[in-house]
Amino acid sequence: MGRKRVVDEFGPEAWCEACDDLIDFEEPGRAKGHCAECGPAYRQARRHGITIQKVNAILRVQDDSCAICGEYPGDGGMEGISYWQIDHDQACCNRSGFCGGCVRGLLCKTCNIRGVAWYERLPDDRRDWPRMNAYLADPPAQRPEAKVSTWGDLSGVRARAGSFCSWRSSRPL
Repeated sequence: MGRKRVVDEFGPEAWCEACDDLIDFEEPGRAKGHCAECGPAYRQARRHGITIQKVNAILRVQDDSCAICGEYPGDGGMEGISYWQIDHDQACCNRSGFCGGCVRGLLCKTCNIRGVAWYERLPDDRRDWPRMNAYLADPPAQRPEAKVSTWGDLSGVRARAGSFCSWRSSRPL
């Protein structure tokens, strides 16, 4: 990982810092130092005030599945590659930035948009969904075991549709 940039007769080449795939500089969606598949996960983590290592730790705690419905992300579809949605407490941060401390977990798109957002607008006496209540009462990202604590949390992009799940090391740091 972290190979040097190479220039040959076909132009410049570089390797993704996360997955070690060759970066296509013409491909949209990539972030500095990352390929188009890892770039969106890095941008989303940065936008929410957390690191990709913290995202990896949260997904480890969630067993690489949605914290509410337990489903795994799809590899793709009409909208492209399916990435996890970072859920945070809307009451904490304003639109100008995120503190990172209010992140609750990683959800599938359906649970984030049609689940939590809708459920939190209900009056307290109508909130009778046990899985959602459990998630809101004990968010995975705020548990002590969600800290970056294993070698597997330090490398790769676990949020990349679960592509790194099978080899992720759980050996403590």
